[in-house]
Amino acid sequence: MVLYKVAAEILQKVDEKKGSIKTLSIESKYKNIKQLYALVVETLKYKSVLEEIIVTTKLLQGTHISKHEALVLAYDYLFGRGVQCGGRYKKIIHSRKSQLNSALTLIKVKRKVKSNRELIAENCKATFQLPKYLRINTLLTNKEDVLEYFRKKGYTFVSPGVASEIQKKEYMIDGDIPNLLIFHHSTDLHNDRLYKMGEIIFQDKASCMPAYVLSPKPGSFVIDACAAPGNKTSHLASLMSNNGKIFAFDINVQRLSVMDSMLLKAGVLCCESQARDFLKVNHDDPRYSKATHILLDPSCSGSGIAGRLNKLTDDDNSNSEKRIESLSNFQLKVLNHALQFPKVSKLVYSTCSVHEEENEGVVKRALDENQNFQLSSAMPGWGNRGIASAEFPDGSKCIRCDPETNATNGFFVALFERKSSE
Repeated sequence: MVLYKVAAEILQKVDEKKGSIKTLSIESKYKNIKQLYALVVETLKYKSVLEEIIVTTKLLQGTHISKHEALVLAYDYLFGRGVQCGGRYKKIIHSRKSQLNSALTLIKVKRKVKSNRELIAENCKATFQLPKYLRINTLLTNKEDVLEYFRKKGYTFVSPGVASEIQKKEYMIDGDIPNLLIFHHSTDLHNDRLYKMGEIIFQDKASCMPAYVLSPKPGSFVIDACAAPGNKTSHLASLMSNNGKIFAFDINVQRLSVMDSMLLKAGVLCCESQARDFLKVNHDDPRYSKATHILLDPSCSGSGIAGRLNKLTDDDNSNSEKRIESLSNFQLKVLNHALQFPKVSKLVYSTCSVHEEENEGVVKRALDENQNFQLSSAMPGWGNRGIASAEFPDGSKCIRCDPETNATNGFFVALFERKSSE
């Protein structure tokens, strides 16, 4: 019941332009911020439909609930998990179940749509849909067995081509990242046996690049500095064949708990996770000082993620110069700290941001302050390169991803290597 009350309060404040969903969710006292944020965002996606249903069913009459309470309750009953509480909220919804269901059916008939997702307002949809990427988890299976499995399931293998043009019930092998498969964006394999067994992992192509660029060999000692939710960590373990050591740090206990469950499902045995601020990890500590590889994917603006619904989730300050400057200063601080580990020979820095200040700007500043490292060309065959300038010609050694050009989320990757002592 508390969840619905807090979600309703946030919806009301958003309507009154008193803040963004992101900020208001974090500031709330509700313990599960991720659950709260998801409920509010999903309710907003269906808001126009829900408002029509509330009027049609006269849901507010005689109930003493607010419009915003009605919105989140109707959303969860019709499109979500079902009303997850007892008391008067559940009684109100269940007393109008038939009216709510009938109103939804009538709207779908009027709008000539078959699925609930088709009801989402056009202005809330991404401008286009990225294809679905699934990484084969080589810790538990192999590419040949997975390809044969999908063949038997009725999927058609097509030669590598334009990922965004793939059709339903087709799949292709990605030409850049080994063991990565591409499916039509509508493909849903969450209930598939391979997914449930951890043999395939949903992971966007851009998200696969940091571990692939770092490419630690079996036996390596790796630090994943900002690890949760863990897809990159499991990818590192696959590249290492579970042979070596990964220390995975994340400051968020809840996110780390979810990550641990995912790593267990994926068969990762070489990783030790710690709920700890990476900035407080001493690079002279004997447990970590032997690290030879570091993957650093710190907090960023997230401006490269396709379909973020920025207009719903962000306020006027989300991409302000002040916020981007604050983020880039934090990113530089973490990167400088990572480069202090005495045995590190390779480090990958990545963000899901499009802003030069968080990407090439941070990399240039780090190189200026750590002259024992240099940039190496990441994925030389990748066409979309970083921004080069007269002040920073090495920007082209970095790589960028763009949703429309590369059919992935917007991303940035830079590869640092320690200079030879000779």
